[in-house]
Amino acid sequence: MGRLEREMSNRNQNIEEARLRAEIPTTDVQNWSNEGSQKLEEATRILQGCDDLKLWNIIPRYSVGKNAKETAEGIAKLREEGNLLRIADPPPPAAMVPICRPPNLEFQSRKIMEEDIIKSLKDGNVRMIAICGAGGVGKTTMVRRIEDRVRKEFDEVVTVVVSQQSDEIKIQKQIAEILGLGLSEDTLAGRAHKLRTRLMDSKKKLIIFDDVWKSFEPEDIGVPYGGCKIILTSRLKDVCEEMGADKVIEIQVLDKKEAWTLFREKSGDCVDASHLRPIAEKVAAECKGLPIALATVGKALKNKNMKTWEHALLQLRGANPTNFPQVLENVYLPLKLSYDFLETESEKSLFLLCCLFPEDYNIRIEDLALLSFGLGMFERNYNIEDGRNGTYHLLERLRSRFLLMTGSDEEEVKMHDVVRDVAIFIGSKEKQGFLNVCSMDSSRNCNWMSVEISNIANAKLPVGLDFPNLRILMLLNSNYYEFPEGFDVNDICFKKMEELTVLYFSNQKFQSLPSSLNFLKKLRKLHLHYCKVKDISVVGELASLEILRVWHCNKIDELPADVGKLKSLRLLELRDCKKLKRIVTGVISSLVGLEELKIVDCFNKWEAKGNVSEERNASLSEPESLSNLTCLEIAIFDPNLLAQEILLSKRLRRYRIRACEDPFLFEDMKHERSIGLQLPRDVTVGNWIRELGKNTQSLELRGDGSNDFNLGEIESLRELVFKNCSTVEKLMNAIDWKFPMLEHLELSELGVLEEIINGTILEGSNSFRTLESLVVERLPKLEYLWKSTNQNVSLVNLKSIYIFFCPNLRYLFSMATARSLVQLQSLEILSCDTIEQLLWNEMESNTEASIIEFPKLKRLKLFDLPNLLSFTQGVEIIKFPQLIELEIEYCPKLRTKIDQCPTGGMIENVDVRNSDNIEEIFRDDGNHHIIFQELRELRLNKLPCLTTFYGGAESIKFPKLEVLWIGNLPRLNSFVAIDSEPTHDHNSLHFFCNKKLVAP
Repeated sequence: MGRLEREMSNRNQNIEEARLRAEIPTTDVQNWSNEGSQKLEEATRILQGCDDLKLWNIIPRYSVGKNAKETAEGIAKLREEGNLLRIADPPPPAAMVPICRPPNLEFQSRKIMEEDIIKSLKDGNVRMIAICGAGGVGKTTMVRRIEDRVRKEFDEVVTVVVSQQSDEIKIQKQIAEILGLGLSEDTLAGRAHKLRTRLMDSKKKLIIFDDVWKSFEPEDIGVPYGGCKIILTSRLKDVCEEMGADKVIEIQVLDKKEAWTLFREKSGDCVDASHLRPIAEKVAAECKGLPIALATVGKALKNKNMKTWEHALLQLRGANPTNFPQVLENVYLPLKLSYDFLETESEKSLFLLCCLFPEDYNIRIEDLALLSFGLGMFERNYNIEDGRNGTYHLLERLRSRFLLMTGSDEEEVKMHDVVRDVAIFIGSKEKQGFLNVCSMDSSRNCNWMSVEISNIANAKLPVGLDFPNLRILMLLNSNYYEFPEGFDVNDICFKKMEELTVLYFSNQKFQSLPSSLNFLKKLRKLHLHYCKVKDISVVGELASLEILRVWHCNKIDELPADVGKLKSLRLLELRDCKKLKRIVTGVISSLVGLEELKIVDCFNKWEAKGNVSEERNASLSEPESLSNLTCLEIAIFDPNLLAQEILLSKRLRRYRIRACEDPFLFEDMKHERSIGLQLPRDVTVGNWIRELGKNTQSLELRGDGSNDFNLGEIESLRELVFKNCSTVEKLMNAIDWKFPMLEHLELSELGVLEEIINGTILEGSNSFRTLESLVVERLPKLEYLWKSTNQNVSLVNLKSIYIFFCPNLRYLFSMATARSLVQLQSLEILSCDTIEQLLWNEMESNTEASIIEFPKLKRLKLFDLPNLLSFTQGVEIIKFPQLIELEIEYCPKLRTKIDQCPTGGMIENVDVRNSDNIEEIFRDDGNHHIIFQELRELRLNKLPCLTTFYGGAESIKFPKLEVLWIGNLPRLNSFVAIDSEPTHDHNSLHFFCNKKLVAP
């Protein structure tokens, strides 16, 4: 009993720690904890009852003893189960919070505009719609809502943030990237022609140009007139008219009632208190109905006392910045108030740091973390990893106050343009020139400076730069690989910038780093990004340098010996420097203070251990000298080097190790601990790799030597990829399969693999419970995914299955396993010649299995399955209530029908072809009038036995159908077939085809 109490206390502590990490406790561990509490209560009652028993009360004593024994056995069993429990699951990714998207989205002023815009999108005479209004009024929020509402009506939607620079090449690049199109042409016209060709196909497209400041002609960049619908947003109505918008919508601030609704939502129900309501209404009124101001101020004052509200109102009414655009005068005060309410100077500094990056820039959190570290924002005893964690914590606080928002992914943040303007104003005006963003003509008191050199007149630098207090200098150039004439970084003399601690060069051109850098005795961080520089040897004079990052600098061919002088260096990152072929021997091992070493997509010609001379490259053993190393990212060209034994720092927490001859292999390593190995036959893997492998989160193995890698030692694995190995017959034994966190499993081109797991999987096994995606392709000898007749496999989290070219595969799962596929969203089976049934039903009666349902399946594709008869024996009807896309092709023996709900579910695309035995596509005997609410494309071709599209229905409607392609259906009698007398006349068959009808 005492042991269980201690274990429960430990589990509850683990659960609490998991919650603090934002992880989600599993249902199993919560049920275990509840059951444990019940067992302890039961044991306590038994012990208390023993005190009242007399010696001669034999029967009651026997009953109590029996209950005590059962309870003790239950406690022992519960303790054993507790040791196998997974405490928590990783949290879902953080969702992006759109600017000023209120919980109640039905504001009347916005709803009317949205409906008007959506109606105009359907009007064939309207090509371009413009949404204009002041900054922060909600233009981007509205266009996002419209995009969400109409996305299903367009095949492709492209959103481009244009910004003030209005760079046509940059706009083309963004469109091409979203479309998945490569643009290698040098000229604007050549790139435009390729884009135009891509956009002129038959698909419907919506192009959104957000935040347009200058007029441009879409045709000039390759967006064809009439070929796409266009929505643009701008603060300037003149720009909308100059671009020839067919319809211009002016979005205004919220009215008083709507503004109060939004403000109350953000500030909470505390404003309903009678003593607070009057002043709260006055504060809301000072926000002037601007959504971003209402949301930000409301959040800042949530649950604050009366004195705070009164002080806030005084600030809102009292300040009035001069020489400021009118829109910022209306926005500045509320946003400054939110800034003033930040609790620490670190939060304020990090907020201001974000405005040094260009407008609409997706700021990598890693960049912010290292900038903050370079500035000394954290304690001196912090290492790089501690500073990174501290930055994440501060950013979450800033995001929670609507001062920042999530960028294009969870590893980026973004500043709303109005918020950025206010941050710049705070730093440059209110802090007496502390911060300068724009030019190098600045006060000598400036501490932080960010300069876009393409904005400098004639690209000439002022003579005699004197910034004795400057701590950050960022020289940026948004025009990649284009350098203004006359601009030369070497013209900058750093002699009078002796306080500089962070120097950031982006897209600059110079033969060598300026020699005057050696005056920067306090410089802690140097970042070279897309710079045309060859010689960086001067960095050896920067004795205080702690962070050196060199990204995409393709003229550097050698890391010079001078870098080895940097005894204070904590992070060295060389990334995507394609010509870097040599690292001088001894440089790495000399960096005794190094905590993080990242050499990615560039140098990989490490020398063997002990093979050292002045003429050779760095040895793979050099990281052994780095006792403080916490992060290691390297690529190894020669797999034979893996046999060496390397003793790495015990502090190592994160690593990405690649060993391959192909530099493009293993590029997508998302997890912090990842290993990718291309192992030829007879290559030996050293213990250092095996030890790292025991804790890796992602492992990808390729080559015939992969069979020697012991997978049974890895329990932290979340991603396993096994490819191109002709020697492995089974992945591993069932008893050794211990991957409680595995999310992705991919097996490809394993010529002799016969089974994934050898042996019987134990009942209650959790080995596959976390699996989310399964890819199996080109396995010619695979007959079963799980060969065991008793498939104790639970796939409760599996979302995606892709099977391709497994010619001997007989079926996928047992029926019991199939019933666990409650999260499955995509199922694709292609080119599997032998498969007759997807699900094995040998142990179940046909009656029990007469209907199968996959509740969340959205995509089903069956292609080139010549012997597929049905999903499983005795089952002819399958239910997919959330199916969106159905593709069946070259399945000549398939007879299975799909059950649909009366609304036709969510299905958007049906494509069934070249399948000789299908008589009906859908069947539902319970409903006679069917509406496919979302169906847009329907293709039926070469189905010789098809007699009806929908069996059991009297009428059918397709209100959104755009493409109908029917051909080679010799037995088709009608689209609907009902087994009883119809209740409506035969004219009740409806076709509504809005856009396109195609018939061969």
